[in-house]
Amino acid sequence: MRRMLRLTVISFVCTILLVMIGALRERLTGAQAASALPAVEASVALSTMPVLASARVESAALEAGVLGEPARGLFEMTLFEPTAPSQPPLGPPSVEPEPLPWSPPSWFPEGQTEALHAVDHISHAPDRVGPNLKLRSRSVFVYDLEAGHVLLAKNADDRRPVASLTKVVSALTVASESPDLDAEHCLDMSSRPSWPGAVSRLRTGTCTSGWDLLGAALVRSDNGAAIALSQVAGLPHFPFIDRMNIVAAELGMDQSSFSDPSGVEDDNLSTARDMTRAVVAASLHPTVHPVASAPYWDLTDHTRDRTRRLYTTNKLVKRRGTEILAAKTGYTDTARHCFTGVFRLRDGRKVALTVLGGYWSRHRWSDLRTILAWIERGAPGAGEPT
Repeated sequence: MRRMLRLTVISFVCTILLVMIGALRERLTGAQAASALPAVEASVALSTMPVLASARVESAALEAGVLGEPARGLFEMTLFEPTAPSQPPLGPPSVEPEPLPWSPPSWFPEGQTEALHAVDHISHAPDRVGPNLKLRSRSVFVYDLEAGHVLLAKNADDRRPVASLTKVVSALTVASESPDLDAEHCLDMSSRPSWPGAVSRLRTGTCTSGWDLLGAALVRSDNGAAIALSQVAGLPHFPFIDRMNIVAAELGMDQSSFSDPSGVEDDNLSTARDMTRAVVAASLHPTVHPVASAPYWDLTDHTRDRTRRLYTTNKLVKRRGTEILAAKTGYTDTARHCFTGVFRLRDGRKVALTVLGGYWSRHRWSDLRTILAWIERGAPGAGEPT
């Protein structure tokens, strides 16, 4: 009778444990249940084993007459309530750090760093929807440097090939390395453009100064001179391209990437807004500005002891009442006709603008003349103080 009672108690205890496991299984879900239940089941198994063993041993001992009444207390059953594993405390929610404010790159001359903040304003000034000027270029960006206003923006943040506008970044990259531009450099076969359609007026073996290579690249848009700019900067070809992308990033050109110094590859990508940042920096840098604004450049070939005059590709150089502070043209079959420049108008205001993707050359020049005339007539927001 005593043995039957003990077995009934054990069966009742096991039933309670199974009910507890089922309730716990319903409370725990997902990954918590998957990780917790094996531990709980193991705990139950371990806690049940002494109970069953104790019952069997005591039952056998009683049948054999070994144990008396005082000894029965040695075989008490202890139930352990299973508990779910503790969860680690939740930390504070992660907060994205605020980006640091933009500051001029360390290689830019200290005397011009305050003016260079206009480059940063280009990204933060609100866009204005201009009138229907019937512009043919695919992307347009016009910025009033005096007022800090965007005067016109059309697909200004669309990434496109920018052709020889890339040479503006190449020139800034040379300036960032502060090389001796009076030193002589001789062009070898590595300076010859190998891309279809890319030409150079400089012969292999031509020896000239760093200034003249910079002038040939920016004024005449010579591809061989642009490739040789890596020599002027004192860098191998591919590290020079890496440096170009670093310079672009330092100027805040977040949507730009460059793959060669001349711009003949279609992987030289930028936006009208980003290229405006670059040309504004070029107009302010004391090394790049006098070259990028020149109507022509006299290149001296030291090996042949002769000088050649290279004329600019910029047709706006003869526009009356307009001073060019920096300018660059560009064209490839993919990029089509492009332009970026900084002008001082007849009333003294400085305006930066970029047009990309004009299908015909005449579209590029007509768009530029239309925009400048619109500003001079009193474009909304032009000349207003910030």
